[in-house]
Amino acid sequence: MTKADELATDKKDEDGAALPIEVVYQENICFWERAWNMCKVPYTQLPDLSYIPRIADELNKVGAKRILDLGCGSGWLAVYLARQGFEVVGVDVSAQAINLANTWAKQEDLKISFDVGDASQLQYQAGSFDAVVANSIFEHFPIKQAQQLTDKVHLMLKDGGVFVGCFDKVGGGPGEYYSLEDGTHVYTDKARKGMMLRRYSLEELQDLFKDFKAMSNDEVDGGSIFLVANK
Repeated sequence: MTKADELATDKKDEDGAALPIEVVYQENICFWERAWNMCKVPYTQLPDLSYIPRIADELNKVGAKRILDLGCGSGWLAVYLARQGFEVVGVDVSAQAINLANTWAKQEDLKISFDVGDASQLQYQAGSFDAVVANSIFEHFPIKQAQQLTDKVHLMLKDGGVFVGCFDKVGGGPGEYYSLEDGTHVYTDKARKGMMLRRYSLEELQDLFKDFKAMSNDEVDGGSIFLVANK
């Protein structure tokens, strides 16, 4: 038995049954709140990613104006897009991340709407956005929740709208974890306890976005997949 198998065996309820995915997923949410609560001021620097300008380019191709930034964290992508003149709404599950994002936007006098919310349970109206962006977000969802999220993205987009996302080439990394049935890793070590992480294959991504009219992708920084899906 591998270490991962041993850890998976430990994740049982009092009756010895495997914990439901909803419970494990809630632990993932708690991880992100703990992680963001360690940050007291926003880090107001854009990450060193070569594809950042491409995001705005793809939005401009379809004439997008109103954008939803999924899993916006402390707001770097929302801030970048607002600087380019887009109307941006950012959403993140962590209240502290949203506090930091609001602070950053205020510092730059940018009008960005930030909401606290679970990306897999969004309540925005159908056709609310011209585009949805997600940078390194889907990697923290199991397949089932990722499909629910993709379906919501499709619903929230206007006809002719676009999804632009980057899917990191993540690995196991340091630390202990067990694996869900779909292969998603759930970390158990102190530093990342509860965090979910999975690497999506191109075939899985094609299946997730199968309801979109067109999908294109290519490899970017560190082997990550830059994906554009048109509704």
